[in-house]
Amino acid sequence: MIILVSGMMIVVMKYASISAKRVGDTYIREQAQLYLDSVVERTLLAISDQNRSNTGCLSSFEHSVSKRGTQYSAHVDITRYYLLAGSPDIAYCGALSAPIESEETHGMAILHVEVNATIDNELRVRILKRTLQRP
Repeated sequence: MIILVSGMMIVVMKYASISAKRVGDTYIREQAQLYLDSVVERTLLAISDQNRSNTGCLSSFEHSVSKRGTQYSAHVDITRYYLLAGSPDIAYCGALSAPIESEETHGMAILHVEVNATIDNELRVRILKRTLQRP
């Protein structure tokens, strides 16, 4: 009887540890998703703050933060700016720019965002997102 009860307890403990790891991984994934949204907003702010006449258009953005033992890092590649044909910004952005005819879409940018969440130098979550945004 003791062997049967101890066997059942081992199974229960195994499922409890699996469940705890799953809850932890879900929490880290949700935090990484929130961090990704924050990085997109920070990138848009950096694009808006960029003085194109001096340094050209921003082509990438990096950011990282550490919270509760988890290191979140992000890399954003800005692959294209959609600028109104005849705009002086086209000269500043060069190969990153694509001329358009519609004023409603002037200034939009395509962002490729990669967010990694690591704990003790072990990658736990990696999220990739491609988005079209207006700074």
